[in-house]
Amino acid sequence: MHQINILIVEDEILLAQDLQIRLQKSGKYKTHTADSFDEAIKVLLTTKIDFLIIDITLKGDKSGIDLAKKVNEKLKLPFLFLTSHADQVTFEQAKVVCPSAYLLKPFNDREISMSIDLALSNFNQQTLEEDSEPNEEAVQEYLFLKKDNAFQKVMVEDIIYLEAQSNYTYFHTKTEKFMYAIVLKKIIEKLPQDQFIRVHRSFVVNKKCITGFSNNAVTLDEHYEVPVSKQNKEMVFKLFNTV
Repeated sequence: MHQINILIVEDEILLAQDLQIRLQKSGKYKTHTADSFDEAIKVLLTTKIDFLIIDITLKGDKSGIDLAKKVNEKLKLPFLFLTSHADQVTFEQAKVVCPSAYLLKPFNDREISMSIDLALSNFNQQTLEEDSEPNEEAVQEYLFLKKDNAFQKVMVEDIIYLEAQSNYTYFHTKTEKFMYAIVLKKIIEKLPQDQFIRVHRSFVVNKKCITGFSNNAVTLDEHYEVPVSKQNKEMVFKLFNTV
């Protein structure tokens, strides 16, 4: 399982440390900290971050909202706002930058977990479910997929194939199987087109995982076999150099 790299942007050192401890004890997260806009930018430039927890109020001239704007412009990462301010003015200011969730101080372990899950779920909805042109905002490296009531970071390169069943799509990876309540067509639009190919109405495969083929099927890593439809056969078999 790939750990989710979280950047905590909080200028109260003890609170940041407490949040780090709470997150790390789950084993699902690797944490980094910054106490200002500038420090957060330095971390983002030097470290691969998947998710941010940002305090709205930071030391220095720039706020957590300023940081969120920069994240939206340059990185398009999921984030939630951490704040002790529940007033309407603060909420309206924060709403403009579209956080995936909020976490109010003080908090407990359950509230942290629920807020992160909500944030990742909302981010997934924006990433996978919103209509867009194919590959307009393709997922290049990883997805957040839920299993056993927790989100996991799944690398795109680890997806062997996708299987459609009614309004659900199953992600078959090198280690696990995930179910997602979304039609296959919408997911295809978000995957790198040079890496995945539709071989059947119900199946999309990772080209890099194809190990062989026959008249009506392709074999994949981990000994999977996926059918190839008549309509897609010619296109699929053009991928192979045959003698």
